[in-house]
Amino acid sequence: MWHGVTVVEKPTGELIPLAMLKQRLRIDVPDDDQLLPELLKGAVARIDGPNGIGVAMMQQTWRKTMDCFPCKILLPGAPITQVISIKYIDDSGAEQTLPPSAYRANVDVEPAVVEPAFGGSWPSVRNITGALKVDYQLGVTDAADVPADLIDAVCLLVAHRYENREAVADGGLAELPLGVTAILNEHSRSHVAA
Repeated sequence: MWHGVTVVEKPTGELIPLAMLKQRLRIDVPDDDQLLPELLKGAVARIDGPNGIGVAMMQQTWRKTMDCFPCKILLPGAPITQVISIKYIDDSGAEQTLPPSAYRANVDVEPAVVEPAFGGSWPSVRNITGALKVDYQLGVTDAADVPADLIDAVCLLVAHRYENREAVADGGLAELPLGVTAILNEHSRSHVAA
């Protein structure tokens, strides 16, 4: 189900402002104001998207690419808010966009299901790799609507990476805080292990 899923439009919303991140990490000095946003990006990348745990925290667009129409299209990820478009290469080699009236999308289930409208069927596609592309939107527009424990996991990851910047240390490195693993496992929709 996860094969062929990519992010085509990354989130533009801010998950955690720098001032809030510093407050949560108890950092009072401006010395690492350049480093912390980079650590935040890394922590978000560990969690967010199809290469993370299969959850989209902030609004973004994913694409599921397939070679042909299956009976039902299963769209992985959560929370899915809408199917944006279904494009395919027809028998003559031209790209077509399927009108929304030709399909029914149920985004209230996981995985989301897209199937032909009642009494309809999928069109023929050219026999080529990647002939079908389904773009769909996931995530929320306001960071206040992201589950609080996912925000906690992001902050815990940033704190861990802030304190453990080296690959090797004299006293040995600590593994990820136990809370991070528990949170990620609880929210995981992905084929990738948390």
